[in-house]
Parts: sequence; structure tokens; C-alpha cells
Amino acid sequence: MTSIVFYAIASLVVLSALMVVSLKNLFHCALFLAVAMFGISGIFLFLGSEFLAAVQVLIYVGAVTILVIFGIMLTRNVMDEKIPARNSQVLISFLVGVSFVLVILFALGQSIFQWTNQPPGPGYPAAGSTLNDIYALGPALILPSHGFAFAFEFVSILLLSALVGAIVIARKDPS
Repeated sequence: MTSIVFYAIASLVVLSALMVVSLKNLFHCALFLAVAMFGISGIFLFLGSEFLAAVQVLIYVGAVTILVIFGIMLTRNVMDEKIPARNSQVLISFLVGVSFVLVILFALGQSIFQWTNQPPGPGYPAAGSTLNDIYALGPALILPSHGFAFAFEFVSILLLSALVGAIVIARKDPS
């Protein structure tokens, strides 16, 4: 029964992600992006990580999707019929995407994360235990010795630059 639930949620995420990259209407793409991110929070719930599911809904479904929708709605003529909805570089994009996936799979194959039962260092839960304590999760994510602080800083800079870019595009003088 649990595998059926997982495959249903995973298929929802994959189908909505395919709709994001295949639809012509940008507003509909943004809505399917919200569905995909909401499905990922469902996977987090399925895995027993309620905190990450809540963070996924608040940050990605709430903030990022709303930012993308505002960027689409505030940009002049982005939904115009005269603008081509398809890109002429589909083959190059596909090759870059496949090579990116291969690099990630190679990096995962070389990593020891999946194949050992030993925790990588202090601040991580013991092998076989579950981490349900938010007070222990915070330092494990933020401590610079674990290397996760860079990801938080990078995402904050990315969101700030997307917000500034949306404002610049929306405020651009039509002449």
C-alpha cells in the first residue's frame, strides 16, 4: 500500500514537471510548477519529514511560485501571440540536460553517502536513528563544517536576484 502511495505522488511530480516544460502558456507552466513542488512536499511527508514538507510548502510553493507568477504577470507582452513559444535550440538543451544528469549520477556513484551506515561526523544522527528534533536539525543544516550553509546563502542570493530582475523587467520604459 505504501509503495502505491509513493508511486502516485512520484508520478504526479513527474507529470506536472513534464507539463512545466512542455506547455506554451507561461502562467499554466507556473501553476504546474506549484503542483510539482507541492508533490515533492508530499514525498517529504511520505518519508516522515514533516518539517521539510512544511518548509517546502512555505518557501517553494508559497514564495517562489508566487514570485514566478508575479514576474510573468508584471512582464509586458510575455504572453503575446507574436512571441514564439518554442525554442530553436531544443537539441542542444536536451544534450546539456542529459549530460548534467550523467554528471550527477556519476557524482552520486562516487559518493559514500548512500553506501555506508556510518554518519559522516559530529552533528549527524547516529546510524539507524531518526532525526525528529528540530533543535538538532538546525545545527546539522547550518554548521559550516557540514557544508550546507553555502546552499542556504546561494538560494537566498538567487531569490533576491530573481526579485530584483522581476522588478527591473516590470519597470522597464516601453520606449
